[in-house]
Amino acid sequence: MLKQYITKIMNGENLTQEEAGRAMDIILTGEANESQIASFLSVLKMKGEVVDEIAGFAKTLIAHASRVPHQKPVMCNCGTGGDTKNTFNISTTAAFVLAAGGVSVAKHGNRGVSSASGSSDVLSELGVKYDLTPEKAGKIIDDIGIAFLFAPAFNKAMKYVAKTRKELGFRTVFNLLGPIINPAGLDYQMVGIYDAALTELIAGVLKEVGVKHAMVIASGDGMDEISTNTRTKVSEIKDDQIRTYEINPADYGFQPGTLADYAGGTPQENAEITLKILRGEEKGSKRDIVVMNAGAALYAGDKAASIEEGIRLANELIDSGAALKKLQQLIEETQKLSA
Repeated sequence: MLKQYITKIMNGENLTQEEAGRAMDIILTGEANESQIASFLSVLKMKGEVVDEIAGFAKTLIAHASRVPHQKPVMCNCGTGGDTKNTFNISTTAAFVLAAGGVSVAKHGNRGVSSASGSSDVLSELGVKYDLTPEKAGKIIDDIGIAFLFAPAFNKAMKYVAKTRKELGFRTVFNLLGPIINPAGLDYQMVGIYDAALTELIAGVLKEVGVKHAMVIASGDGMDEISTNTRTKVSEIKDDQIRTYEINPADYGFQPGTLADYAGGTPQENAEITLKILRGEEKGSKRDIVVMNAGAALYAGDKAASIEEGIRLANELIDSGAALKKLQQLIEETQKLSA
């Protein structure tokens, strides 16, 4: 059944959102073999994905995921990964600042892709347990304002594409879908992507799947974060409109450095970096990039009226110990609930 969609794409035609959804359903229910999946992903890559296709895929993937029940509006700040910069866990560290600022965070993540330490690796090192049922994860979000959702545990149907993706050896639409298919269902989002040419495309998809306020970011130095060294391209969804602009870190008082300033290492090393930042012991570039990204995300999560206000708030939340307290609460709650 997947063949009809492969043929349409080979003819240079875009799939409708409904067709994309049906194609993904065929893949996720095991009805397509590996060669068909490989052909589908390859011809789609060559044609170039459009908003309706990615939105159709995303909606179907979300429908197949184990949903996380919760009461409050939620946000995720995560990237596609794959930027090959091997930075420390910037968005994971920033997530605790967001939670301290009143954002309910459903942090969707995985093991390391382009670095030695993914979000689950560093959180595990810090003592956070993530072998939680969807119901327990949702309870933690509502109770303390942050939970970690380990992607493979919530998106089990992805097993049908895992081998093919690995064997293909190039980025496919699934690299873009990771941040979009959060099983909690998001109201707010900060998405970092590896290619600045894709910010408008992904913003269009987020708008289509119902995210209210979001920023899609790609830095000029190739990170899926907002850089404090150079300008970052942003496509922002707000009031049902998409606006693209640049963030210049100098406008917010940040001093430029180099990518080496953000270098990460093993999960143990990255856990120590996160702790030093949240304890207020780190005053250099690593703290700066967390504050920059947390500040922008506080704005995207409607907890600050502007990025500038978000940055001020992020600094206060670190200096007061509130962000560190959120990490401590997450460790305590997950250890209690997973016992």
